[in-house]
Amino acid sequence: MITLKDKLSHLSYLQACKLLGAQGKQLIMAGGKYDIDLFGQVTLTSRRFYLDLAEAAVEIILDPFKPQRLKIGCNVCSTACEHQGAALSLILEEKLSLGLAAPPPERVPMESLSEKALVSQAIAERKERAQKEKMRLKSMDPRQLWTDYIITSYGSGKSYRIALRGWQPGESYCSCPDFRKNTLGTCKHILYALDKVNKKFKKVERETPAPIKEICVYLR
Repeated sequence: MITLKDKLSHLSYLQACKLLGAQGKQLIMAGGKYDIDLFGQVTLTSRRFYLDLAEAAVEIILDPFKPQRLKIGCNVCSTACEHQGAALSLILEEKLSLGLAAPPPERVPMESLSEKALVSQAIAERKERAQKEKMRLKSMDPRQLWTDYIITSYGSGKSYRIALRGWQPGESYCSCPDFRKNTLGTCKHILYALDKVNKKFKKVERETPAPIKEICVYLR
């Protein structure tokens, strides 16, 4: 039996646009500007997706008579709107964090993998997504390698801040939900940014560590 999670896990950008009609692309881009807390504003079960935007609420359920077998509605707007665009933008961008991304092919049982192998597999999955997804990277200081960047997904319209400070996991920061949650010290956005700057800057700049001007400590 196909569940809502099954359908959303395979939802593509083009399919999401069609759900919202002729203005689908614009609505998803507009919806991508909402800052959404995955844990406080989103509810996802096998039958229902619910997004509470305070100003409006969006619900997605299965409906065999609707396009893609998905019915999307807003409790404020009677037609396709940017609130619905926000929901679809979130789903497209955060499939991994929402538990919708299909796991990578397993050559050995998960339980037999060491912690190091599990971490390597998780990073490899994010690196693959970084290579496949279209994103735009904007530097806050184009003359510097180790600086802050804004990265935007063409597919969802979502933007996040990246602080590049080194090549190794744990040295850089991203404001995306996956980075906050996965404990890997990296994410697809950081991996994408590192790949881009690696091609842009000279070897001497790449091998020069980021200067430490201040220290911030976070306790979780």
